[in-house]
Formats: sequence, C-alpha cells, structure tokens
Amino acid sequence: MTTPPHVLSAIALAAQQPGMRPRNDLSDPGWMFWELRTLNMHRVVGLAGEYRQFADARDLEAEIRGVLTRNFKRAWWRGIAYGVVVEVSAISLRTDDLKLLVDIRENEKGTLQWVILVANHARTALGVHTWIEGYLSPVYRDILQALVAKAYKVASVKREKDGLMKLLTAVADVDIAIQSLGTRKTLFPEFREIATPTKLHSSQDDLCPTDQEQSRRSASPLSHKTGTLES
Repeated sequence: MTTPPHVLSAIALAAQQPGMRPRNDLSDPGWMFWELRTLNMHRVVGLAGEYRQFADARDLEAEIRGVLTRNFKRAWWRGIAYGVVVEVSAISLRTDDLKLLVDIRENEKGTLQWVILVANHARTALGVHTWIEGYLSPVYRDILQALVAKAYKVASVKREKDGLMKLLTAVADVDIAIQSLGTRKTLFPEFREIATPTKLHSSQDDLCPTDQEQSRRSASPLSHKTGTLES
C-alpha cells in the first residue's frame, strides 16, 4: 500500500528540522530513510510502509532492528540512534508490548529511541518514546502533531527508567547538588518528563508542547556520568 502524501510529508518535514537528509540511494523493500551523520553524531529516522503484518511486538522489533542494522553501520566512537514510523493496517499490539521496543539505555547495536505505529485507514496513531529526551525527540513530537492536524486520533506513551537508570540519575543529582552547594537540585531537570499524553486525542491543542518543552528542543545530551542512551 502506498504511503499517503500527508504522512510522508509529516515525516520528511519533521526530519528536515534537525538537518536530516533523505537516503534515496537505499533500496530496502517497503522502507524509506532520513539520516544525519557527522563526526560525532549519527541519527536515522525510518518509515516502514504497510507491506506485511506483524505477528507480535517481537516480530516487529526483529524487522526494525534487522533493517536498520543492515543499512546503517554503528561507528565505535559515536554510536547511532533511531526513530521509526511503521504503517500498519490496524494497531493491534498492546501498549506494554510496544514499550519493550524502545531502549532505556545505550544499545551497542543501535539505540531505538521511539516508534510510531500509524493506521491510515482508521486514522489513528500510537507512539512510544524512551524515558529520556534525545536529539530525535522533536522529530517524534512534530510527526504526532502533524497527524493530529490531519484529524488522526493520536496517543503517546513513555517507557520509564528501570531500577539501574533511576539509581544512576539519583547519584548524578546528589553529585550536582553538592557541587552547586544546593543551588541546583537536579543535573538534568529537562529530562524528567516528556509530553506524552496517554489518551487518544483529536485536538491539536492536546499535543502541543508547553513553552518549557519548546525550550528543551535544543537540550544537551546526557553526560558520561549518567548517560547510557544515545541522544
């Protein structure tokens, strides 16, 4: 099935904002890609057209990671992170299963920061984002907002930190509080929450980020003290 022009346009425009370029030279059946690669950063956004059914979340994960690994190589000095839009005939996967798709810490084979499922016939979309704000987070939000503007019902959920990441973040907070003599309470306050409504919405206002969230769009990535995610 051909991707609707408004979906393709939403992804292309969102990917262009951080300087990503289409990779029209890659020809993996059913897929399109946008890429940003510099000396110290490698980011990819992928679009999987509606060309086959997925039995479960693990089947979908195998498809996503297999295609991305096949087309993009991770350099040891800079890592790589992804965001992926997948067109489906219907959104049948459970939210808890979808959360397992995204990484909560750096993955040596490539860090999957977010996934968006889009059912064009039903005009619905479901996104899942990892707990931390990353370089591709604005792309995620822009795509969802563009779909809302086209009268899609959109839901977004966040995969929370596990026990290890909560511990590392807390340790970093204590460290910065000591260094700043208590004047700053957290090392990364901008990473505490991501605007991810959990209900289906049909109003663009429901998904518009607050002014504070808008200021996070250029947020710095995690330092080595807590950082285990490619941002």
